[in-house]
Amino acid sequence: DSEDELDSDGYTSWDYSSEDADDERSEDSSESQEEDEVEQSHGPRRLRQLVQKEVEIMFSRRYEQPRTRLPRAPSLLHHTLHVWKNTRPDRFRTNLRVDPMTFDKIVAKIIDDPIFANDSRNAQLPVEEQLGVALFRFGHDGNAASMQKVADWTGLGKGTVHLCTRRVIIAITRPHFMQDAVRMPTPAEKSKAKAWVQKHSCRAWRNGWCFVDGTLVPLCDRPYWFGQSYFDRKQNYSLNIQIINLPNLHIIDFAYGHTGSIHDSTAWEETRCAQEHNKIFVNGEWIWADSAYPVCSNDEQLRRNLSLISKINTWIVAPYKKPDRDIPENEVFNNHLSMLRIRSEHAIGFLKGRFHSLKGLRVYIKNEKTHKIATYWIAACIGIHAFAMLCEE
Repeated sequence: DSEDELDSDGYTSWDYSSEDADDERSEDSSESQEEDEVEQSHGPRRLRQLVQKEVEIMFSRRYEQPRTRLPRAPSLLHHTLHVWKNTRPDRFRTNLRVDPMTFDKIVAKIIDDPIFANDSRNAQLPVEEQLGVALFRFGHDGNAASMQKVADWTGLGKGTVHLCTRRVIIAITRPHFMQDAVRMPTPAEKSKAKAWVQKHSCRAWRNGWCFVDGTLVPLCDRPYWFGQSYFDRKQNYSLNIQIINLPNLHIIDFAYGHTGSIHDSTAWEETRCAQEHNKIFVNGEWIWADSAYPVCSNDEQLRRNLSLISKINTWIVAPYKKPDRDIPENEVFNNHLSMLRIRSEHAIGFLKGRFHSLKGLRVYIKNEKTHKIATYWIAACIGIHAFAMLCEE
C-alpha cells in the first residue's frame, strides 16, 4: 500500500543498484555536453562571428570582385620624344606645338627648378616627359584634351598627368622664365617696330610702335565659384586677358586673372604698360588701342571743364566713337588705324592657334584655388608662346 501511495504521488518505486545509477548519470552528462557544443557551433553568436570575419576579410582586400587589369597601349609620348623629334619634326610640332629646338631650350630653362626635385625614394619622371605632357594638354581642346585621352596618349595615370601639368605651370610662371619670355623690346626692336608702322601707314604715325587688345578665354563649364561674374558679353563663361604686342606679333606685356564680365578698360589697368606708361612711352610715343580703351583719364570731368585738358592720355590712340566717327575725315582715320590694329588680332590668333586649350579651357572653377589654376594655365601658355617666338625667329 505504501508503495502504491508513493507511486500515486509521482515518485518512482523502482530499485536501482549504485553502479547502474553512476553509469546513467555519466551518459546523461556526456549527452548534455554534446548538445551544448552543437548548440554553440550553430547558434546565433557563432553565425555572427563568421559573418563579421568574412566582412573584415572583404574590407581588407578592398574589392568585392577580382581586379581586371587593362593593358596599356604603347606611349605615344615616348615615340614623339625619341623618334619623331629626330625624324619627323613636323609631327613633333603637331603634338607638342613647339619645334624640337625650342623644346630643348625650354627644358634647359626649367630643369633646375626645385619643383622637379623631391626627397622621395620614387623619382619623378624626367623633365622632358613632364613638359611633353603639359604641352600636349596646352595644345588641345575639346574631347582631345580630356584627362582620359591625355592619359592614353602619354601612357600614364590620370593623377600623374595632373601632377606633371601642375609642376610645369609652376616652373614656367617663375619670374626668371617669364621675364625672359615676356619683356619690353630692346632699342633695336623698337626701331624695327616703328619702321614697320611707318611703312604701313605714314611717318607721322611712326611713334605708335605697339598694340593692345583684349580677348576672352571660354571655359568648358559654368564656374561654381561666383559663376555669374564669369558671364561675358558673348553669352559665355570666360576669363579676360589683355595682350600687348609688337607688329611682329611678339607679346611684350599681358594682364590675366580677370573674369569675363570685366570690361577691357578695367583689365587694361593691370598691365605694366598702363602702370608705367611714363617710362615706356617717351618722346611722344603711344600705343594703338580700340574704342573700348580710355583716351582720357576722366571723360565726365573733361566734358564739364575744358581746363582739364591735361587729363587726356596722349599715349593711347583709339578710333573715333559716335558721333565723331561719322565725319568723313575721321572715318578715313579709323580705316587706316584698323589696318594697323589688325596685328593685335593676328597676335591673339597666333597664340590661340598654337595652344588650342585657350579656345575652351577645361578647368572647372569651384573655388579661389581652381580660379588661380585657370589663370596660371593661361599665363604659362602665353609665356611658352612668347619664348617660342623668340627661339623661332
